[in-house]
Amino acid sequence: MGLMNLRTVVFPESLKQLARLLLPLFLSLLAGALLILAVGRNPWTAYTSLFDAGFSCDPGPGRCAVVTTFQFATPLILTGLSVTVALRSGFFSLGQPGQMVFGAAAASWLAGNLLLPTGIHPTVALIGAALFGAAWALIPALLKHFYGVNEIIVTLLFNQIAIVLVGLFRLPRVEWSARLLPLIPSTKLSTGIFIALAAAVLVYVLLWRSSRGLEIRTNADAPRFALYGGMPVHTSVLLAMLLSGALAGLAGGVEVLGVHYHFVSSFSAVNDFDGLIVAFAGGLHPFGVVLYAFLLGGLRTGSLVGLQIDSGIPRELGSTLIALILIFVATIRFPGRRQGDNGKEQPRVYQP
Repeated sequence: MGLMNLRTVVFPESLKQLARLLLPLFLSLLAGALLILAVGRNPWTAYTSLFDAGFSCDPGPGRCAVVTTFQFATPLILTGLSVTVALRSGFFSLGQPGQMVFGAAAASWLAGNLLLPTGIHPTVALIGAALFGAAWALIPALLKHFYGVNEIIVTLLFNQIAIVLVGLFRLPRVEWSARLLPLIPSTKLSTGIFIALAAAVLVYVLLWRSSRGLEIRTNADAPRFALYGGMPVHTSVLLAMLLSGALAGLAGGVEVLGVHYHFVSSFSAVNDFDGLIVAFAGGLHPFGVVLYAFLLGGLRTGSLVGLQIDSGIPRELGSTLIALILIFVATIRFPGRRQGDNGKEQPRVYQP
């Protein structure tokens, strides 16, 4: 009897959560099909090429597209986790691009100027990337919580400031001893994917399986309850922003050490606010972030190869699908305003 109750309670709820995650993707594909029909192409053929180029794995060297998809998903997981931690603490941070730049710069400097053994060098460089990303994220958090400065404006401005500051320094190429070697020869998929997946598990444990995580989420969901309940509101948010910045900085470090082997300020696998898209589409949950990072990485790979090269459809359709996913996420989970009991409009609370 207990087992039957467990099945009726757990499995339907899990299925509902999965359906809630995938519904925006299905709706965006339907809307994208209408766009493909409007330009006189067959949606089935276009989507077949898109998903085959993004998620297939044919035998032979260089034929496994899913490897490139995992490579693109690696920084998306880390930046999506960064956004998730920030938003779960009640801090609306858009500073992931700047934190990635600082992390990439720190990793590049440490990887090019230090002489360390092969196993230790990349570890030191990644720790430096995480620390610099965390430090850059902490400044807006301090300005918000002690001076009341709007965090959206500050984090946006800090992205540009980060690029200017890092541009003042000459950063060397990454030494061989500091590189994250590819897991598969002739690819750029490195051990960074395992770092990203481990980070997702750690974020889940922190936010949903620890007392500190309860304090962080309570501060966002019920700030007055947290305040009057004696919870360390400022401490929780500052710690969350340190972790958020560290994750974004780690994403920049993984890109430098495992993909480019030199400092870059713009990352091919991540646009400025892809982390925000992945976090919202994933329901602000680490496992949802991993799912949508993989899907977004596949759309990026497939839109370049499957759409533009094989089907002759502009690769911007892939970006359009990503934008539609975010629109449908916002429509489904932020349904606007509702009438309160007193007849006045009240904002709906976000329910991931």
